[in-house]
Amino acid sequence: MYFDGADDKVTFKNNYIYQTSGRAPKVQTSTLLHAVNNYWNDNSGHAFEIGEGGYVLAEGNVFENVKAPLEASSFAGKLFTADSGSSCSSALGRACEANSLTGSGTFSESDTDLLSKFSGAAVAAAESASKVKSYVTANAGIGKLAQ
Repeated sequence: MYFDGADDKVTFKNNYIYQTSGRAPKVQTSTLLHAVNNYWNDNSGHAFEIGEGGYVLAEGNVFENVKAPLEASSFAGKLFTADSGSSCSSALGRACEANSLTGSGTFSESDTDLLSKFSGAAVAAAESASKVKSYVTANAGIGKLAQ
């Protein structure tokens, strides 16, 4: 997945990212990405790669057996990863949902300046990470589109 648009605003929600090795996703060039309630599983490399001009708010996501949720060596953008102490109230009008990591590397960037980019924007609702795995595996993938 490669999000490289000029001033694009993307909501990336309820996806199942399974057995990848990198760029899942890559974000750069003034793209603002809200990654919410996704399930990454069994990734041998890295999930996020954030280049110059990439802005990511990650909340309510589940990472299971993901070697590196963030490619640190090429990290040049802005990232806010929600945890149990995070509060996004001023920008989102609600608290952020914490990410969940099991058998995975660290994912703990807290660039609060990034949150101002979401102020006043229509932002997707977020569920608790505890609900994400069962919802995503039941609803994402081939032949599972709701009408």
